Amino acid sequence: MCGIWTCRTTGPGASLTVAKGARWRKTRMHDTRSGVHVNPVATLCLAAVVALSACADEPDPLPDEARLPGAAVAALQVHLTAMSDGDLTCSDAAIEAAPRAVGYINDDRLPDYAISTQDLQCRSELGSAIGYFCGGSICAFPALMSDGADYQVVWLMSGNEVTTRSDYREERFVVRQAVFNGSAGSGVAVREYVWRDGALRRVFEREELERRMP
Repeated sequence: MCGIWTCRTTGPGASLTVAKGARWRKTRMHDTRSGVHVNPVATLCLAAVVALSACADEPDPLPDEARLPGAAVAALQVHLTAMSDGDLTCSDAAIEAAPRAVGYINDDRLPDYAISTQDLQCRSELGSAIGYFCGGSICAFPALMSDGADYQVVWLMSGNEVTTRSDYREERFVVRQAVFNGSAGSGVAVREYVWRDGALRRVFEREELERRMP
């Protein structure tokens, strides 16, 4: 649907030429009841304008989730080295292999990521590498936010699962965490994060009841 549309006529009631890319089609509308030729320019041009307005702000297709930009890998490597005082060893291949959520979270039209650290295979000389990311039943999900040619690492989100979703054209990270409410049973806490005023912020939280089998 998206493309370059051009509308033109050769005179009142004359043929209409509509272009999308390099394809042209001539049309002529005729009202058989009145014998009057109907100029379709206004209708089709208006439709083209509406189509273009819908396409103008569409983000680029998301990249292959199996490929993480080198700048994002490098930023996370630097951060992991600093946070562990050099104890953690995470290969580039291990970082690239870890599951992640991807979306256009900030406003620079470059992809942003959140790493599922519970599946990040690293090594530690002092103990368990997973202990740097997870405690109890939850794990931290570092966000890799695009910043021009570089990426910055933001530690804010934690839970059991991280995904992305769109809310009125605003992309969000969505974190889910299992919670136990005693006699009330189990549920899932859902937290949503957006990029506003130059920072990743939590903007929404709700709790969903766990579905019980009949």
